[in-house]
Amino acid sequence: MMCWLRIPSRMTVYTIAQTLILALLVAKSSGEDTVFLDHQVDILDGSTTYDPNTRSCGQGGHIVFTKLDEAARALVSADNLYIRSGTYSRKSVGDYLEVHGNKVNYWTGALAVDAMGRPEKRKLVCAYKGEIVVIQAKPGASHYNPDPSDRTFKRSSHYYPQPAVSIGGAYVDVRGLKTYGQVVISGHDIAIEGCDLGGGGPHMNQGQVVAINSNKPGGVYNVVVRNNRIHHSCWGESAQNGAALMGYNFSAIIENNEFYDNYGADIRLKDTGGQQGRATIVRHNFFGPTAICPKGNTGVGGMNQDKDIDRILIHNNIFYKKAAGVSCDGPPPGSPPKGMFVYNNTFVECDVDLTEWTNAVIRAHNNLFYHSQKTRRFYDIQSNPWSQLSADHNQFFSTTGDTQWRHLYRNKGSTLNAWQQYSGKDMHSVEKDPQFVNPAGSRPGDFRRKGNPNDVIGSPYGSVCGAYVTGDEIIGTRPEQANLQTEKR
Repeated sequence: MMCWLRIPSRMTVYTIAQTLILALLVAKSSGEDTVFLDHQVDILDGSTTYDPNTRSCGQGGHIVFTKLDEAARALVSADNLYIRSGTYSRKSVGDYLEVHGNKVNYWTGALAVDAMGRPEKRKLVCAYKGEIVVIQAKPGASHYNPDPSDRTFKRSSHYYPQPAVSIGGAYVDVRGLKTYGQVVISGHDIAIEGCDLGGGGPHMNQGQVVAINSNKPGGVYNVVVRNNRIHHSCWGESAQNGAALMGYNFSAIIENNEFYDNYGADIRLKDTGGQQGRATIVRHNFFGPTAICPKGNTGVGGMNQDKDIDRILIHNNIFYKKAAGVSCDGPPPGSPPKGMFVYNNTFVECDVDLTEWTNAVIRAHNNLFYHSQKTRRFYDIQSNPWSQLSADHNQFFSTTGDTQWRHLYRNKGSTLNAWQQYSGKDMHSVEKDPQFVNPAGSRPGDFRRKGNPNDVIGSPYGSVCGAYVTGDEIIGTRPEQANLQTEKR
């Protein structure tokens, strides 16, 4: 029996070679490609011989860029973009004007990430090994505006027309950056983690540090804002309408962040059109005080937020020394109210803990409200009829004995019993000292509870009131999980 070996023709060999080359290119584009951004003087822009260990070109095997826009474009085909220590921005205002003219650009950051990852292979933009990486909106600006009420748009990176960072792609993780200027998220399946985010911008005149906003169908969804410090927002249209984190047409998980020194609200859930079937979750955050706008600073504020979204869940947060802890505003007339669930939060020394306007629906359970000064309010509720408020199984305590539950601008209860008799609400709530570890403290751990509290009976959220249910919850940032650079307070 003879065995014939077929010798491929020249054309066949050429076709096989083409196929192999194509396969290699495809493998490279979908593999573990890593590019670097490093603007040290001796770095050769576009070099393929970058060595991250020596931070030099010539002996390595990585691609390196020296400019933000080139590195961001390279991420389209690469998997990871690592940024080396330093301060990055456009070279000059002239560079910005050359690209954008005199038109204010609210959407495109100095670092503009438009790469599209996949659920099984997300893109990564990250500070290299915990190095300090600063992204500036305005060249040469390296400070927060000392006067956030300044409306001249001249004094710092707050008001530069271009954001510091914009993320418009999908399945992208951004980690470990420090920003001077706004961060705009307009894509979907985006996570921003372990960052120090400060200095707002003029996006929609709200002065946000983080703007979650998109003009695309479906809005912005599957966004995670986790483990960041978010601070020094600036003047917006007003304290009642501005926010450090402002969301339009979005749904997100906002967790383990620390908010402080902001103008207006820390979080404003403004409009959630196009988010049917989705939820926004705000949990395990520490909402700290502000020296910028103490009388107008709300922790979480709503505005038409129940228009489309199914659920807003606010739980296991600490609201410390806020003008208002949670403020809820209803949807436009004619829209069906859906609801905000506010449970297992700790409110400490707020001027008013829970306030509600117009048509909002609030379900408030297992919260802990603590005051040590007179005339502070547990509730300030403006809805009428009472069907808009569902409140029970909460814990109230004032060291002065002066307590206020307000309805329609008037105090309707100076004791829990009086409030219950007037409103028919909080029938299973209690007045009880929470026994904080350090009630005079100012950090999340100070408001843990001594012992094993068993505050209420019969609540669907358990028997413990406040943010610390098991005692082991992490409230605020988790520095052990990411690099967080701290601005001096």
